[in-house]
Amino acid sequence: EPPRDIDSDITQQAIGFFVQDNFRLRSNLTFELGVRYDLNVAPTEADNHFVYFDPGTVSLQQVGQGVRDKIYGNRNNFQPRVGLVWDPFKDGRTSVRAAYALLSDQPVTNMVVNTTSNPPLVTPLSFTGAAGSIRLDNALKVAQAAGLAPNTVDAAFRNPLIQTWNLNIQRQLWKNFSTMVGYFGSKGDHLRVSRNLNQFANGVRPYPRLSASSPILPSSPVGNITEVTSLGYSHYNGVWVTLNQRFSHGLQLNGSYTWSKSKDTNSQNSQGVVVQDSTNIGGDYALSDYDARHRYVLNAIWDLPFKGNRLVEGWQIGVITQGQTGNPVTFLTALNFTGNANIRPDLVDNIDILGTPSQWMSNTVCNPAVAGSCTSSSVFALPTAGGNHLGNLGRNAVIGPGFYNTDLSLIKKTRIGGATMELRAEAFNVFNHPNLGQPGRIATVGSTSFGVITNTRFGTGDSGSARQLQFALKLLF
Repeated sequence: EPPRDIDSDITQQAIGFFVQDNFRLRSNLTFELGVRYDLNVAPTEADNHFVYFDPGTVSLQQVGQGVRDKIYGNRNNFQPRVGLVWDPFKDGRTSVRAAYALLSDQPVTNMVVNTTSNPPLVTPLSFTGAAGSIRLDNALKVAQAAGLAPNTVDAAFRNPLIQTWNLNIQRQLWKNFSTMVGYFGSKGDHLRVSRNLNQFANGVRPYPRLSASSPILPSSPVGNITEVTSLGYSHYNGVWVTLNQRFSHGLQLNGSYTWSKSKDTNSQNSQGVVVQDSTNIGGDYALSDYDARHRYVLNAIWDLPFKGNRLVEGWQIGVITQGQTGNPVTFLTALNFTGNANIRPDLVDNIDILGTPSQWMSNTVCNPAVAGSCTSSSVFALPTAGGNHLGNLGRNAVIGPGFYNTDLSLIKKTRIGGATMELRAEAFNVFNHPNLGQPGRIATVGSTSFGVITNTRFGTGDSGSARQLQFALKLLF
């Protein structure tokens, strides 16, 4: 049989309307009111190549020929927003602002494109085993016995929604200098997250094979079933402080400080299955991968006030300094008795943070299945394979190294006739602060590299790695 054309021709449509108006209730009080409506139409494929797993009938179905007419339903979204601006002293130097908005997101097509790679066009298979147990000449036969690994989308999938709000006060302290202090928050619902519908429970899969009535590959064995759902959620709360010095007397300055906390069930929506327990998405609710409790940024440019001849005039100093506390790290075991290698260890004692590159934290592991392996310094235990017990260590339970960097520049500008000669001396990471990378974005408990940092936060040569010096000469005309 000649090969089929399996190119996808996916169309996704959306329509939106927006109305907004301002209402000045008093000379110093203004309201902003608005509402947006979005209709996010479910994507379609020109030849109905979307194939999904239907749990009700334990079968593979093709959109338009089985239970669903669409891969998921269309979604209507009404999104109100309201804002307030108040000048309490009527002097134009203080502004109190508050706002709330409900926002929706149109799902991207990469969440459905994998369903076009299901049977009958393609037969996705997965196999995990010892090295050498699967070869080129037996790969198809061995993997088929392990079962199909179809991709699907939850019929109840909804587009993500986020509520966002803030209250802030801005004050002009003197002519060219102002500051702002504000609280900012958000709450995300129906966020995209993938799960394994066929996760092992007590060593048995819920759907060991397709039903005999499945219109596609009836009675075939089934392995992992990756389903895209909208069961994720998130929360963010932060206090922001900013400083702003407009260019005056040769000085320009901008600075900010953020004290915040971000939590979610998963931090990247296009990942595969990363949750530990696909039957309990909330079990992965923890600090976001990108959470940083404290962060500051300060940048300034100062034209030095030297006057006289060309030698002493035209000097400028620039500085950018930033820093933040560390981002969280998730630690895993090498176990895989659920069908996905996302099993975390049990925490049996306080985690010992050593804070050194050679050992960020203790790598001692206690395995109750091995006599004499537990010591007084053990803080982890490996969950026992079989049953439904999974590790109690939370996702992103350890904070990695922080990041601190200062860049400095010294510039000399000299007028030469109708041109300007510019000499620049720049130092990146001028204090040569060692910005360490994470002890493995996903470090495996029990491995020799567990808790070991083997790289800097950014690659050598990038900003924030080792100190770098740069000299330049420019002629501007």
